Amino acid sequence: MGNISIEINNREFLIACTDGDEDKVRNLALKFASRVSSIKERVGELDQQRLFLLAGILAEEENQELNDDLSIDEMTKVLKGITKKIKSNIDK
Repeated sequence: MGNISIEINNREFLIACTDGDEDKVRNLALKFASRVSSIKERVGELDQQRLFLLAGILAEEENQELNDDLSIDEMTKVLKGITKKIKSNIDK
């Protein structure tokens, strides 16, 4: 199990992650830290719990908007295209 150290809102956190996922987790943490910083700039000083809560809610809102952007039919087309590419690569 890997460990990475990240800084969010001037506080260091040690996060455990699966070996090989360190870069992925580090990049996600940097995005989260950026979101926290942006919220702090807009609303001013809040305690860390509220900053993190707002950042999480905004991330979920963004995720929901992305999910809503694709209809079931569009998702099906995308998945069929991916499946077709995978099959053509396997057949090579």
